[in-house]
Order: sequence, then C-alpha cells, then structure tokens
Amino acid sequence: MNISNSNSLSLAEFQAVILAGPGTNLSPLTRHYVRGHGLEEPVPKALLPVGNKEMLNYPLAWLDAAGVSDILIVCPASHRSLMSHFVYSSAEFPALRITLQTIDDEDSMGTADVLREISSSIQADFIVLPCDFIPPPNLTLSSLLDAHRMDADGPILTSLLYERGEISKDGPPPLLVGLEEKSRTLVHIPVEESGDDVNLRMSMLWKAPSVLFTTRYLESHVYVFRRTVLDLLAERTDLSSIKEELIPWLCRTQYRVAARRKYGSILKPIGNTQALALEHSTVQPAAKPTRHYAKKKLDAGDAGADSPGGLQSPKSPPTAMNEENKANIDIRCAFVVHKMESGTAIRANTVKTYFDANRLVRHKGGGLSLLSAKIASFFYAPRDYWIDPKAQISSDSLVGPSTKIAERTSIKKSVIGSHCVIGRNVRISGCVLMDHVVVKDGAKLDGCILSRHTVVEEKCSAKESETATGVTLAAGGNEVAFTSGRALVY
Repeated sequence: MNISNSNSLSLAEFQAVILAGPGTNLSPLTRHYVRGHGLEEPVPKALLPVGNKEMLNYPLAWLDAAGVSDILIVCPASHRSLMSHFVYSSAEFPALRITLQTIDDEDSMGTADVLREISSSIQADFIVLPCDFIPPPNLTLSSLLDAHRMDADGPILTSLLYERGEISKDGPPPLLVGLEEKSRTLVHIPVEESGDDVNLRMSMLWKAPSVLFTTRYLESHVYVFRRTVLDLLAERTDLSSIKEELIPWLCRTQYRVAARRKYGSILKPIGNTQALALEHSTVQPAAKPTRHYAKKKLDAGDAGADSPGGLQSPKSPPTAMNEENKANIDIRCAFVVHKMESGTAIRANTVKTYFDANRLVRHKGGGLSLLSAKIASFFYAPRDYWIDPKAQISSDSLVGPSTKIAERTSIKKSVIGSHCVIGRNVRISGCVLMDHVVVKDGAKLDGCILSRHTVVEEKCSAKESETATGVTLAAGGNEVAFTSGRALVY
C-alpha cells in the first residue's frame, strides 16, 4: 500500500473514507495497554484481529476489489503511529493510495463533523464506510456502486442495508426503516430511538404512498454520497452525526418543499442549460416574474437585455432558478438491500458482534469463504507453528503462525493468534485469543476473548469473559482473580 500524509488525492470517480474510531463500544478490548514505567500504548479498534487478520483488511480488500484506490482513513491522533506502521508495512494492496487523517482525541466530533473537517481532501463523489464492516463474498462493493451509477434519478446518496439475524438481547437493537421498494427509495430513518411511537408527515405519505416499514434490516454505515453533500454540511453545521442526523435529514428533504427550496440547488445544482430549459419549458409551470426576482438576477451580475415579462433573453442564461423550480428539484435517497441468504454481513462494533465476526470467519465452509482471495491466502500459507501430536485441534479452528500448543490440549471452534503459548491439558472452546497470549497448564476457557499479552495462570477457569491487553488471570476456585491492577473481565 502507498501511504501519503498529504491532503491531496488524484481525482477519481469515487474516493473512499474509512472511519476508524476509538472503538468505545469494544471496551475492554480497546483499553490502552500500560507498559513499563506507566507508559500507555493505544489499542486501535481498526487493528483488532478478526480471524487472525487486522479488521481494517476487510474494508481495504472490499475497496481494492471494486477498483477504488483513493482512500482516506480517519483515526484518532493517538493511533496515527500504529496505523501508519500497519499501512506502510502491508504489501497486500499495492494499488491503494492511502492518506491518513487524524482527529484530536479530545474532540467530541460526530461522523458528519469529521466529513466537514476533511472535506478539502474529497474532490469527487465518495463512499463512507466503517473499519468494522465485514462483507460476505457475494456482497461486492461494485454492485453497490453500479446501483448508484445506474439510478436514473441520480440519488444524493445510496445506503447499504443488510438483513439481520434473530434479534437477541446482546445484538443490535431493532431499526425501523421506511422503504419504497419499487423505486428503491429510502423514505424514513428515525432520528433517534422512539420506542413504539413513529411520527410521520402527511407529505411523506403523499410522496411515497406505498412505503413499507420494517425492522428486518440494519444499517451497514456504508453510504455512497454525492460530493455536494459536503457543500450542504458546510451550510448546515448543526448536523453532527451521519447516521442519526444527516441521513434522516436527507430523507425528510425528499418530501419537504421548504427544505428543497432552500437547499435543493446546493445538493443538486442545475447547470445554466438546464435552468434555461426549465424557464422556457411548456410543461414546467412558469413562475410569475416579480421585481424582487428581477433584482436578484441583476444583483447576481445578469446584465443582459430583458425579454418581455421581465425574464432574461436566451443570450444570457440565468444563473439562479426561481423559487418554484427550486422546490421541484428532485432529491432522492436510494438504498440497496443485502439478504442473509446470500451470506451474512456483520459489523464488529460491539464485543458481542466482534465475537460473532470471528465465529463467522473461522467457521468451516463459511468463514474462509468470507475472505477475499488475497486475505484467504493467509490461511493456506505455510505454517510456522509447533503443535504436539497429542493435542487436538478441531477443523473449524484457526491457529496463527509461531504458536506452540502442548500435549493433551483440546482446542475447539476457536481462533488462536500468532506467537501464543498454550500449555498442557488446556481446554479451549469457542474462544478468541489474540497474539502473544500465554495459557498455562490445566486452564479451561469457554467463550472468552483474550486480548494481546494476556496471561492465564495454571488451572484458571474462565467463561464468557473479555480481557484488556496485558491482563493476568489467576486461579481462584471457579472464579477469576486478577493480578494486574488494570484487569477488566466481564
């Protein structure tokens, strides 16, 4: 990969913005690692392993396969060194041109604020996606981009929705969306959780009488935007979050005349030729010229001779549309749905979904096929590990390079990272062990996520627990005790 620290990118049809936030919802996995002398090292969410590959590899592979090579990665300033090292040292995606943009750790910026901050680096229509989205192989980014390109109405945005699994206590909450399926129009996204109440405008029902409300889908936080959305954000500085404010606002603008009249020409500026055609159209209702309108055009520098009725002659095309034409600008938000029958998509943005993502990747017959050919080659590369012949490793487990596993140890349905040391008579079932984890003799782990440099002492037993980086777990009957002051286990 080519890394750039500059703010300029060569112009392309699409640029991509990968949002790599601090991963607050993944605590304790993203807690800072305290080294010797009290020095803290950040743990970037984007570099957490999923199936023994950094999470960021998945969106990068997705973009690379679609031919999108101009990429901005936005991360906290404290993560820059580690993120830069990852991008610079990786040779998997040589065609990608990556620029790192950092946001001060203390800034409480929303995702729309981030777009506003980096807008000078975005020169084309752009894709926004999170670092934690893991698509199945049948869901290609090219299909989403083609849907956006081929839409005759020229949507302001195209949003990717994916079918959810069964609703569980620890899973993502239900999301009520309003869709007009025939025209693929995203009609309604709630501003915030509103319980059982849904407030609808009659203007929305007039605009989309066949709207379908459903909770079957989740937002992937993958959007294809027109470049003009950044011009809108420059005007509407109150819009802070993409998901919670910008997208609902754009959906409402589809059926709100006042919003289209005020912001329609920003979102979909009409060239002089089209504006002139509208002015002289025999179908488009002609607006009655007024002194105020004529003065507005003269103030804008339109000094051509006036035709009867106060309108400009064709020799000098108007640079502004009348109010009725502005209100008639068609603002449309489109959507694409990925069905679960074509493969499971997932966002690894909580501890629960991070665990599920690892389960999907390592699952035989489903996990390896989740990966692109480039990433999948990692699993078939020559191994540099030592496994005792008397150890039992299930076929649906993954083991990273340079890992040692001692005799009479059993590992089932688990992902074991690189440079791990697993002792004798250890039982590991349904776990994720990151790199450099040490599990000593006789330990039992069930449904656990152990971060890097975790040490599990002899005969320790832990179930459905997560640790921060560098924690030591000691045996205490059936309980888990901690010998590190920063141990965080749930």
